[in-house]
Amino acid sequence: MLNTTDSQEKKMARAVALKAIEQTAGDLAASGGSPLDIQTFVAGAKRELAHEAGDRQKMGLAAKAAYDYNKLK
Repeated sequence: MLNTTDSQEKKMARAVALKAIEQTAGDLAASGGSPLDIQTFVAGAKRELAHEAGDRQKMGLAAKAAYDYNKLK
């Protein structure tokens, strides 16, 4: 089974990155960016963050859900 615990440092780094995404999106909005541009930026930044520093607990839950679904077939 996957180890589902992340260190406090990883959790804090993820929180800091999410806050930076939020601030950058706010800056885009303040400078007149369209809602679509802001939404695209946020989605891409969160996807990149998940790729670089994935949440092991969520990955474990997703793997278990996929396994349970495949057992139903």
